[in-house]
Amino acid sequence: MARLLSFVDARPQFASPKSALLVENDKSLLNYLKRCLKDEGYAVRIAANSDDGFRLYRDYAPFNVVLIDYYVPQIKEFTIDLLAPRQTNGTALAMAIREIKPSQRMIIAALGGYWNASELLLPRELMHIPVLIDILKLHSLLERIEVEQAIEALTDSELQRLQRFAEFRVRGLGRAARGRTWEDLLSEAQFRTFIGTGATREGRHWNKHVDIVWHLTGAMRSISNCWKRQFTEKEAYLISELPIRDAEGQEQSLLDNVPSGHLAADERLIEKDEEEHVFTAVKDDLEATQVLHGLLEGLKKNEIMSKYGLGDKEYAAVVKRILKLLGRGNGGSKW
Repeated sequence: MARLLSFVDARPQFASPKSALLVENDKSLLNYLKRCLKDEGYAVRIAANSDDGFRLYRDYAPFNVVLIDYYVPQIKEFTIDLLAPRQTNGTALAMAIREIKPSQRMIIAALGGYWNASELLLPRELMHIPVLIDILKLHSLLERIEVEQAIEALTDSELQRLQRFAEFRVRGLGRAARGRTWEDLLSEAQFRTFIGTGATREGRHWNKHVDIVWHLTGAMRSISNCWKRQFTEKEAYLISELPIRDAEGQEQSLLDNVPSGHLAADERLIEKDEEEHVFTAVKDDLEATQVLHGLLEGLKKNEIMSKYGLGDKEYAAVVKRILKLLGRGNGGSKW
């Protein structure tokens, strides 16, 4: 989940078509798991012990996924470069592969004899690897891995598109966002996609025929609409939202830092056909010009105040001057 909740630039390359390494010594299970993987579209290489599994990984990596039996036997000890020989079973093989490629996607299979994954003794380094206890859940685990890979493969331009859309949706929510940011919205869309098949009510199933960017965009639209439905204007205000007075005694609310419900509220003064008129009107007022530049950059009130060293009263006075210069003194600003 390297890029599920935060954006990391490591983007591993994967073989095409989808490839899997299956290490299992029970012949009936081996055949069944191989068939399941093929049904999911994987080209499968198989090994019956950890030594052969390690050689296959060394010779044919990268693999989209490596599925290893927890109790897979070994033939003899093996070494990795200058690492000391180790007695190996399924978890040791997994550790050896992780030392070669830390980002390798893996599943540990412990079919039979276990009721839940917490009963397995796993090294600390493998604690986040999915464990297959119920063979019927293999499809779900493979889908989770595909979602992780798709999210990690997002390009910078795709991430920027998602960020702009998330900012647009959160800005349109106004107070209904309840302080959530665009990062919160995008992270929730990613997380719900990640749990898609495992929790159908909370999850968002990703249809592989749909571009992942389009899927995440749709998920963010749905989630933000849900946030809006759950919000009621009768909800109590936070202390930080209670009205205050500016330097001239006019009522000023910290809620003005939250955009109105109008989806284009923050953009009204920076539309192309007004931009030149606005900056011409305030050209002799340095603070007003700075505030407008901040708005043009998409900054919020508190960000503009911090960037230009303005206090609440000073900011309110600047806004009042801008509205007066633009002939909008009674415009009911939502700044």
